[in-house]
Amino acid sequence: MLTPKNLYYTENHLWLRKIGLYDFYIGITDFGQKEIGEIHLVEFNVQGNNVIKKTSCGTIYGINKTFQLTAPCDCHIIEVNQRLNIKPSHINIDPYNCWLMVFSMDISTDKFLTHEDYIRFTK
Repeated sequence: MLTPKNLYYTENHLWLRKIGLYDFYIGITDFGQKEIGEIHLVEFNVQGNNVIKKTSCGTIYGINKTFQLTAPCDCHIIEVNQRLNIKPSHINIDPYNCWLMVFSMDISTDKFLTHEDYIRFTK
């Protein structure tokens, strides 16, 4: 299982890559995409740009299971990766370079799991 050291993680198998003071790319981890299986569809159900912690902001449909994307904290969605409409299975090929959304959130990164924490969590 690939788990890059320079990312942050959530218990619902999302990774976060900091790209600014408050902005993050968010995607699904290698562990998460393997659980889902081959991904056929990614739907985003965002009403407006503001999302409240633990609310659904999308769904990933795969062969093995359906995965609800839940917001890791209160945040503002800056962008949704529209390229996933064309080839959602790209997540299976390169999960750490195929981001789902760009979030802006004013939160300390110590609220997320580190590389080591996530490895322990998934064992």
